[in-house]
Amino acid sequence: MKKMIQWVLLAGLCLLFACSPAEVKTASDQAADYDVIVIGAGGGGLGAAARLALAGKKVLVFEQHDKVGGYMTGFSRGDYTFDVSLHAMDGLDPGGLTHGWFQELDIYRRLKPVRLDPMYRAAFPGFALDVPADIEQYRKLLKEKFPLEAAGIDRLFETLDRIELTSSAGLQYMKGNTWGAMWEGLKHPRAIRTMRKYWDVTLTQLLDEFISDQRLRSVFTQLSYFLGDGPDRISALVFAAMWNSYHRHGYYYFEGGSQSVSDALAAVIREHGGEIRLNTLVKKILIEDGRAVGVRTKNNQVWRSRCVISNANAPDTLLKLAGRDHLPEDYAKKVEAMEIAASAFVVYLGVEADYTPEFPARVHELMINISEDPVTNTQGMREGKIEKVPYAITNYSMVDPGAAPAGKNVITLTTVLPYDWLKGWHEDEGHSKYTAFKNFIGEKLIAQAETYLPGLNSRIEVMEVGSPRTMNHYTLNPKGSILGWANTPQQSMLNRLPQETPIENLYLAGAWTFPCGGQSAVIMSGILAADKVLKKM
Repeated sequence: MKKMIQWVLLAGLCLLFACSPAEVKTASDQAADYDVIVIGAGGGGLGAAARLALAGKKVLVFEQHDKVGGYMTGFSRGDYTFDVSLHAMDGLDPGGLTHGWFQELDIYRRLKPVRLDPMYRAAFPGFALDVPADIEQYRKLLKEKFPLEAAGIDRLFETLDRIELTSSAGLQYMKGNTWGAMWEGLKHPRAIRTMRKYWDVTLTQLLDEFISDQRLRSVFTQLSYFLGDGPDRISALVFAAMWNSYHRHGYYYFEGGSQSVSDALAAVIREHGGEIRLNTLVKKILIEDGRAVGVRTKNNQVWRSRCVISNANAPDTLLKLAGRDHLPEDYAKKVEAMEIAASAFVVYLGVEADYTPEFPARVHELMINISEDPVTNTQGMREGKIEKVPYAITNYSMVDPGAAPAGKNVITLTTVLPYDWLKGWHEDEGHSKYTAFKNFIGEKLIAQAETYLPGLNSRIEVMEVGSPRTMNHYTLNPKGSILGWANTPQQSMLNRLPQETPIENLYLAGAWTFPCGGQSAVIMSGILAADKVLKKM
């Protein structure tokens, strides 16, 4: 019984770390200008600040950029509006985890979600499959296309179902319902065993038990690239959590893109008395007697608070802003040793043509794979072989008509390329050399996309190229990471950094902490950080 309860509390994408006991206010608390200062207005920072503002806390958010959102932003060029990063958000069906969070944060009513089904087209040489959002339709389709794998497909889907059941038990615990969590675990002992079995394995290792057909493996693992790497390195449980949330609880975009989510969170913060200061870079987290007591900004102003939540990247937060000397040596070494996730390469295009007919069956996104072998595709990304990388062609105008004028489209081409590729993208040789090089690589990707969108190059009115260096410039994330730490088994689930840090009253939010990267996940991380703060106040 004891072991059963222990694993229930460890299961799923939920907050499973014990909270510190409530503390008595000190004189420095009483003198604080704010209850909480939040560093960074990305999804995690905004989620935390909105939760705290709704709870009546005095909140101040600092953001070094000129707009809120981090990667959850958009930008305009002429008549075209581009989403920086969102392809789809999970869990927005009623009963889904993201739907619940958005209701609690009072932003769901402010948004216009667009449900996507089919989700995307997975395209391979000589073969393509439109992937249904509905889980049972997807199972049926895979069994029709791969009849010799039918038994393995059923066992794989049953395994994913058990992982989902265990996550539900963990969710009960996270909400404070310990007995409910125990009851869920007792009802599903096989699910608990499944979670334990796949705790430290990759997605490839999980699939080895169920699927042998290489083409089917490539189709099923298509979404692994949303996690920044191939199935041979991605945590099986992180993938399962993402896959379950998409297929069981909805695959969505928003009118107005991800910027609409960030703006809605910012509106909640301001409506409840919170402040957001843009174009303000935090240079130091103030530590007194082992406690975070405020921040110093770039203009040398000091702002005091009872707690600090950092949505800035974890390495800089801990090793620079707070200072390595304030950390236990083993913790500092762990942070220094953790692997940083990949970055993205994105070509943003405004085109004077309507390519909707090239996206049949209401699919707005084509996932292009150069090979049926996921290992070959992954090698292309890791080695920077632009002719061999898998990439996505997304027609945002199909899901957000306001993104482009009538009869025209916003198209993006997205892949993963190394931050240090080819002498750091020639950036050290000057801005003009770097710009010319990244545009050259963008043009090569456009040429490949013309196989699917004929005449694309000749119809471009607006073109912007974002390299991993661009991602670093705008977010200050090391290596331009879009997902925080790499989503390997060694850095996932309970192996990821918790919201608490060794420095009292300093908390983390965002992709670098639990549960993982991704827009819904980082908002959840901010909520979890805020809830920990609220338990201490």
